[in-house]
Amino acid sequence: MGIGGKWPIAGRWGYIDKAGHYIINPQFDSVGSFAEGLASVKIGGKWGYIDKTGEYVIKPQFDSVWSFFEGLAHVKIGNKWGYIDRTGHYAIKPQFDSAMFFSEGLAVVEIEGKKGVIDKTGEYVIKPQFDSVYPQFDSVRHFSKGFFIVEIEGKWGYIDQTGEYVIKPQFDSVGRFFEVFLAPVEIDGKWGYIDMEAFKK
Repeated sequence: MGIGGKWPIAGRWGYIDKAGHYIINPQFDSVGSFAEGLASVKIGGKWGYIDKTGEYVIKPQFDSVWSFFEGLAHVKIGNKWGYIDRTGHYAIKPQFDSAMFFSEGLAVVEIEGKKGVIDKTGEYVIKPQFDSVYPQFDSVRHFSKGFFIVEIEGKWGYIDQTGEYVIKPQFDSVGRFFEVFLAPVEIDGKWGYIDMEAFKK
């Protein structure tokens, strides 16, 4: 039976199956959910990763971690974030002030107060230049329609995956585009909707 949840006993965390039986006995200070067959666990102030048998695949050594997405997880050593593969080796060495998970081979990162986008080799697809960058998601993990929501100098707009503006920053606030290809936007305290196709004309 698969692992269906996690539960603490006397301050220790473990994992149960859907029937409520322990699959991995409580022994960790904190835990994350399983993703791509691995779960993050904390013990002795450090984070590592276990498989579904409870065995360490990556020993606790990181100050903060996130789950695996597309074969990589972003982890923190000191005050810098990097990316490891499922063996615990660095795919991208710690160098970022903040980082997001990969989706469709791209991830948002921050360095020296500016955000950009990298690929899985660590090369910048979009150089750090924006105050905020958010992927346009159609679900929790997947980019939608191939562009990003960005903020610069207090105004919001949209760029594609090459960094070119699809809609130049001009709004006080924005939301994501929905299936009808409309997005909510705010100007001077008032909200309305924009049609991306209209902006392309």
